[in-house]
Amino acid sequence: MPTDSPHIVLDRIRTAWASRRSCGLLAVAAGLRVERVIALAAAGCLSSEDALRLSLEAEAVALYLPPLPAAPCPTFTGT
Repeated sequence: MPTDSPHIVLDRIRTAWASRRSCGLLAVAAGLRVERVIALAAAGCLSSEDALRLSLEAEAVALYLPPLPAAPCPTFTGT
């Protein structure tokens, strides 16, 4: 099994979003955050350990809430 890296974490976040295992809004935001972490690490602003920690934290947030039901919900009354 490969060692975790921010890129691998980003792939897992995207997979969770695509398979509707997570709230899409949180998964997209977490993915953007990990992309930023990857860029900061590449620029030397973050250590590889900090980049991995921040990526794993973003993944945890992305997986925290399940997706909402698809709209329109058949029981929605408009109130």
